[in-house]
Amino acid sequence: GGGGGGGASSEQVKEVFETETSIAFPHYIKVPPAPRAMIQKWTGSKRGYVYQMGPQGLGYYPDRFKGGVNYAAAAGTGPDLGLVGVGMRCMLQRCDVLIARAYAIGLYIEEHSIRGGDAPPVTDPKVRKALRLVMAREVKGGHIGKGFDRTLIVKMRQITGEKQGQWKADLRKFTKAFQKIGVMKVGAEVVFSMPGDGSITIYVDGVQAEKIQSEPLCQGVVEMYMGGNPVAPLVKEHFLEGFANAYREGVSANLGLPPPGTFTAPA
Repeated sequence: GGGGGGGASSEQVKEVFETETSIAFPHYIKVPPAPRAMIQKWTGSKRGYVYQMGPQGLGYYPDRFKGGVNYAAAAGTGPDLGLVGVGMRCMLQRCDVLIARAYAIGLYIEEHSIRGGDAPPVTDPKVRKALRLVMAREVKGGHIGKGFDRTLIVKMRQITGEKQGQWKADLRKFTKAFQKIGVMKVGAEVVFSMPGDGSITIYVDGVQAEKIQSEPLCQGVVEMYMGGNPVAPLVKEHFLEGFANAYREGVSANLGLPPPGTFTAPA
């Protein structure tokens, strides 16, 4: 687990683990997330990283920000988003085969956005949400980008009812963000933040890679996992079940019982 004492709440479980891979998912995340350093002594320049002081001390931080963003100030300024469900994205749904496991994915929502009135569906843009992906095997960013492109082109055509249009440029921006990344190591983390204003921001290892203002793209990404014909039916099942729990009993109900698709660490 991470450092830093949580005071009185340190008795509470801070994270749960995906059932197939044991990849850790914290109960709460903030957006923007804190950049994760490859901490180590200076060993010469590393491509794609810059050696500097950051939130986790001196080390190699991903050099993907533009215009010298001050890491420490920007991280974690948003409201808490609570974990509601986790699943695995596997090629051909063969999660039993190690090589087929692409990434674990967790759905986080901001509780205030689901309180009051009738239950909004989880796909409603007013439900402020984030998706956190953690790579289960080493993969080229471009490869992941191509996968998103194939799925989203179909979804966004259906959503907009247009063969061409602004949505295509938005999707290109989205997939380009992955092409720029290069190799994503096991454990690399991608967060898609959708705060309900029609924007989607991509963070890679805590650093903003791209922000796109596009309601069809937000809807496409959400429907990819939770709409009709989802890319991973079990992920959808876990997300919807966890969302229903969160709606009925609050996000914190998931602290007591692990969200669908996860287990708590053995005592």
